[in-house]
Amino acid sequence: MITGRFFTAANIVSIARVPLAVAACFFLWNEHTGYTLLFMVLAILSDAVDGKLARMTGTVSDWGKILDPLADKIAFAVFAVTMLILHLIPLWFFVVLAGRDLLIVTGGLLFYRKKSPPSSNIWGKLATMFLSFYMLRQAVFPRFQFPGDDWFLQTDSLGLLSMALVVLSFVTYVYAAIRQGGVSGEA
Repeated sequence: MITGRFFTAANIVSIARVPLAVAACFFLWNEHTGYTLLFMVLAILSDAVDGKLARMTGTVSDWGKILDPLADKIAFAVFAVTMLILHLIPLWFFVVLAGRDLLIVTGGLLFYRKKSPPSSNIWGKLATMFLSFYMLRQAVFPRFQFPGDDWFLQTDSLGLLSMALVVLSFVTYVYAAIRQGGVSGEA
């Protein structure tokens, strides 16, 4: 059962991440680098602020534990699709990220009644941070662009580190979920 208030300052900050990501995508698509950077940084900062705000105001809740990672996943998905279309990330990168998030959301929906959602772990936080840095860098200063067939496997060390952390966070998440007897929350 989900407990706590839905409309809190922290939850509103989490929810705001999605329109911020959509705005960043709009500006990326229209080649407005400065605005892309601005809205991406605001989205990244919203992820850094929402949990601290919840703890400072005493409004940590199950809703927040669901909304924060869900907003992350939606924001990353929207931005990753845009970057994929613009050939700023390789296809395999998108598939790994989208596959992980789809499995986590599906697991959360299937098992949310068993346990309240767990807090995120360090690997999920690191994956989110490095993934944010990689996507920000690729949007503003693309290290590689992936035209045609050449873009399937190419990336750089920051992209590889981001994906390694995404996979590691998923593995540790699944392990923790199995130990707790349910699946939901952020990986």
